[in-house]
Amino acid sequence: MRSVFICLLFLTTFSYGSDIDFSGFATLKAVKTDSYTAKIRESISHPHGVEKDELDFSFSSLGLQAEWHANDNVEFVGQLLLKEQHDDRVNNAIKLAFLRYNLNSNWQFRAGRTGLDLFLMTEYRDIGYSMDMEHPPVEFYSIIPHQNLDGVDLQYRAPLDQGIASIKAYWGRSESPIYSDYKFFWNVELKSILGVAVQYETLNWLFRANYTTTKAANEHEQQKQLREALAQVPLQVWPTKNELIDSLYIIDKRFTYSALSMRYDDSKWLVQSELSLTDSNSSVLNRLKAAYITLGKRFDLNTLSFTYSVAKSDNEPSVEPGPLVPLPELIQIYEAASMHSGFYQLDQHSTSLTWRRELSPTLALKFNWKHTSADHLPSAFYLHDTEQFSDPDLSFNTFTLSFNWVF
Repeated sequence: MRSVFICLLFLTTFSYGSDIDFSGFATLKAVKTDSYTAKIRESISHPHGVEKDELDFSFSSLGLQAEWHANDNVEFVGQLLLKEQHDDRVNNAIKLAFLRYNLNSNWQFRAGRTGLDLFLMTEYRDIGYSMDMEHPPVEFYSIIPHQNLDGVDLQYRAPLDQGIASIKAYWGRSESPIYSDYKFFWNVELKSILGVAVQYETLNWLFRANYTTTKAANEHEQQKQLREALAQVPLQVWPTKNELIDSLYIIDKRFTYSALSMRYDDSKWLVQSELSLTDSNSSVLNRLKAAYITLGKRFDLNTLSFTYSVAKSDNEPSVEPGPLVPLPELIQIYEAASMHSGFYQLDQHSTSLTWRRELSPTLALKFNWKHTSADHLPSAFYLHDTEQFSDPDLSFNTFTLSFNWVF
């Protein structure tokens, strides 16, 4: 299937004719933090984290997009996003590669690789110029690393007296890398993704609701190895091992995502908020709640915005007490299994302030200060200096300066 998307992208990019549009976007970004435990990143799919006293540019990116209008009803869209990646670089770089068919002014059908429409900013989350905040809130947008859907969607839009209403249904699968400490890497596959998004726009207001369900399609090889190792341990030595074994089963576990969003923008004031609940029938993730609110004010070419974001799960701090006999081999198994089962033990919030300056109609400068307070570290949001786990700093600051272009 991957070759289909690659061929679609090449068809989009290299098709000739007068009805082909090219565009792009770029971000040059420098990031610095004062945390000596957390290595800062903007997504759990990012392989690198910013360390204390390091000025890092690895969050910079370049995007290229082409749209070929085959006729009045059919379009091909392709988008490449070039940024730091360690694994499966070609597949991860293809962000969009789909056919769009407009049946009429109300109905639209798409097939191929589209954006996984979970968020208010799904369509432009990688385009820094398109948003007043420096980047989407980590506590909300980093929970689910998957950004793309390989499948189909169908949307119906209807003009009403005071606005426009739309409903979209989508189905498919997705995959995305996850990186964690100790060089952990897992290309997480989701199958049977089925979702619906409802939206209403009127004047300066936008309201949106989403519900999506999916199943885990694969597991990390280490999970299987840990289950096999635990099965060899006598119950007398580890009476509660079966609970830990159960937590390591992930294939075919069902995950659900529900979200409500709103946005108000009258060109002077901006208010934007999203809240979500992510849940599953696996002990890996239990009722993970996330939300943010942004308030912004525009002054000619300048915009000041304040954002508060929070994420908290109901996962217990530990699955079970571990082996009765503290043998080094058993402790190693317990720590490795706990990393898998406790990945989404999250409880943190951040406050940030962003200044944006329009340098030209296609270029914006943004500076962001963010203060984060975490209940505990390690956290799935970051990579870590593992030598600091015994005494982590749970409150830290991050500073970001970026230039954002569209062309």
